[in-house]
Amino acid sequence: MSSLKKNLDELQKLAKERTVKTQNIEYDLETLVKKIDKKVIKLDPEYQRNHRWNEETSSKLIESLILNIPVPLIYISQDIDVDDEVDDDIPRYSVIDGQQRLTAIFNFMTNNLPLEGMEVLKPLNGSFYRDLPPFLVRRLEERTIKCLRIDSTLDPQVKYDIFERLNSGSVKLEAQELRNAIYRGPFNKMIKELAKNEDFRVLNQIDLAAPDESKKVQKMEDVELVLRFFALHNNNYKNLKKGFKTFLSESMEQFNKLSGAELRIYSEKFTKTMALIRKEFGDKAFAKYRLEDGKFVKMSNFNAAVYDSLAIAIVDCVDLNNPQLLDLTFENFRQLFADPEFFEWVSGSVNDREKVSRRIEAAKELLTK
Repeated sequence: MSSLKKNLDELQKLAKERTVKTQNIEYDLETLVKKIDKKVIKLDPEYQRNHRWNEETSSKLIESLILNIPVPLIYISQDIDVDDEVDDDIPRYSVIDGQQRLTAIFNFMTNNLPLEGMEVLKPLNGSFYRDLPPFLVRRLEERTIKCLRIDSTLDPQVKYDIFERLNSGSVKLEAQELRNAIYRGPFNKMIKELAKNEDFRVLNQIDLAAPDESKKVQKMEDVELVLRFFALHNNNYKNLKKGFKTFLSESMEQFNKLSGAELRIYSEKFTKTMALIRKEFGDKAFAKYRLEDGKFVKMSNFNAAVYDSLAIAIVDCVDLNNPQLLDLTFENFRQLFADPEFFEWVSGSVNDREKVSRRIEAAKELLTK
């Protein structure tokens, strides 16, 4: 207790600094859409995830709104005080929780979403907002949504804390989506850009014509694979001691401290590695195979464990400015799958510490013979 009394001043200071100031407000949908359209409300701050709702899920929200069924609270952050003068293209509010709902509402009320999968209002299936009868237009425009507005604060960390707490212990966010929310910084921005690299997308079997339709992109699994590359490269896979998720998160926190020059070197390593692998091993370089009756049978076009073994072996063992792959070809790399041990190292619980190390070392041996 004496220790608590001793630290009382610091505790009071912390409590005062980190206390969240909130205000309950209600917006009608017409006002919300106008604010989003004018960029007064920003739907996609950097800590948010990509829009993942499909048309049916979005339509069911619209149906709920028409039927006046209660919907969850929207959390928004007031980033700029209403009395401050700023350029028109600078948003005053950002969405902390409710991005999927607001995006669905905005898309529908701007005629970019046809209704489908409606269960009660079935006659509306196939309709756009412009097709609604006037009474439903009025009902939607005047329907209100409750929002909790987090006011401007001296500590910008607060809104990130709220975002993390709203999603902790739930299945709302994938692992990389949560890292994107928590470990923001220059490295986080870089890996999101590198995930759009053409060679990487082709090797990852993401359709270049419609990348946003890929589940990997929607769940940020592609970004996690880029993080995985950097976390394991430079022999750092030998430092994998805790769980793999923790390993990736701690790596991301560390990499956000890199300088601009170091980040440029990292970016170049990644792009050169992916270009070299695609050139030498083809578009399905990270496919997984099984040896059956003396023949290799392809099990998948992309496998993350195979990605580990080949990509890390290349980046760690090859001079990317003067690449000499020696005798390593697609055919003799594929021979690794004939080894039951290697097949085991790319199967099952592939993030196991020993499996990660063994499969990378096996590929490295081919490069260092």
